[in-house]
Amino acid sequence: MSEAYECLICGYTSSYRHEFVEFLDTVKLPKVVEKARSRGRSVNVSAPLYICLKCSLELYQEEVKEPRSIRVVCPRCGEVVDVWL
Repeated sequence: MSEAYECLICGYTSSYRHEFVEFLDTVKLPKVVEKARSRGRSVNVSAPLYICLKCSLELYQEEVKEPRSIRVVCPRCGEVVDVWL
């Protein structure tokens, strides 16, 4: 029988390794632990950590923000310019 992998965040379980990512990002670990606990899951950080591809996408998509336009006025000439941030 093959090993069963379980998502740390949502609890999805499968024996197919290609559906999971081994989580090694120590910077994002507190966020992952917070998400897992908010769903009522206990976290054992000493064991190998796996998250499913869906949760991985959600976790890292939060960082990506669309650029937005802000109108600013030049203090010298008074021209209104759209600045993209």
